[in-house]
Amino acid sequence: MSELKAKRVSNFELFFDLAVVLANGQLTSAIHINHIGPLHILNFLTVIVVILNIWNNEAIYYNKYGDSRQTDIYSVIILMLWIGNLALTFNFDFDYLREHYSTVLIFNGLLILSYATIGVQYFLKGRKLGFLPDIKLNLGLMAIYSLPLIPIATGVIQFHIWVLPLYFIPMVIPIIQRLPIFKGTPFDGANSIEVNFPHALERNQLLTILTFGEAVIGIIRTYPLMTHPFDGFLFFLGLGMLFVFYMLQTFNNINHHQKTRIFGLFYSHALIIISLLFFTVGLEFLADQHHHDLGILFFIGSVILFYIGVIATSIYNQSVYRLNKSILRHYASTLFLAAILFYLFRNHTILLGLSLIIVNYTMMRVTMRHRFKQREKNQIPHPDPTKNLRDFS
Repeated sequence: MSELKAKRVSNFELFFDLAVVLANGQLTSAIHINHIGPLHILNFLTVIVVILNIWNNEAIYYNKYGDSRQTDIYSVIILMLWIGNLALTFNFDFDYLREHYSTVLIFNGLLILSYATIGVQYFLKGRKLGFLPDIKLNLGLMAIYSLPLIPIATGVIQFHIWVLPLYFIPMVIPIIQRLPIFKGTPFDGANSIEVNFPHALERNQLLTILTFGEAVIGIIRTYPLMTHPFDGFLFFLGLGMLFVFYMLQTFNNINHHQKTRIFGLFYSHALIIISLLFFTVGLEFLADQHHHDLGILFFIGSVILFYIGVIATSIYNQSVYRLNKSILRHYASTLFLAAILFYLFRNHTILLGLSLIIVNYTMMRVTMRHRFKQREKNQIPHPDPTKNLRDFS
């Protein structure tokens, strides 16, 4: 794979991320209802996917064509408006939605407007650059994402569980595009404009960092040191160690300047974002006697899903840091024991927080030991932490 020069992330992309983080914060608040069953959790997951679908498509547009000129600036601001108001419609109380069905109509209407706005971005860019096959493809995709939602947004079709797959279409289309049946056709994703990998990685890192910020707020608000000094400290430290593991992998191990497909990067980060939102909700539920049993399931699932997502990004690692079966077995066994440990301590938040720290420390030690062995094996000098200090002396 050849080296690729990084494209700078614009301030307008960062501004756009704020709306997405607002939606995520609203989402974790909306799930706090009296009764939560499997269907509520499925709806919760679906709305997370909806937010990620909008973000992914806008991120890809800006990666390929965004130049922060007037059309890009004002269109992304309008998109923020749609997402911000979309967040206000989040509600998982089915009785409320039946009495206020207009909320469902507004949600789907704003979702259609979001995809349409991205479609307008591609259309305006096509007028400027010419309607390249990739631009035509993405215009068609925005129509595919939007049109099936019109009957729901207009009330022609009532919202039921069987319509949920419609919201996952943008998540599965990139996989479908690569099926042999579409090879050589205009729908073939391999023929699209290549995405700038360093830019895509930085965009995903920034969204993840902001989502970690939401989790920080959730922990401090739920376990303030004044009333929960021990478990508040331990959960906060545990979250911090999750962040360190994430940065160790995506900042140090990944080859940032490779030229390759990026859909694995988006899918792995989708797992990471979902896990962090589940982690936040899980800790909040653990502090709620009514939802405590559900909280531990959220907590266990979120930690395992987080590590799966982060480890999945290793397909982009520098060759020297590629994972092998041995380290994957270490990861799997650690997470298996972690799940057992978490469940055993489900009624003791202090022990649960301590277990999280031990698990995170073990995962990081496995990673650092692998890095050390690989550097020794390939005769690569180990980093000198005093070098920068000597440079300034």
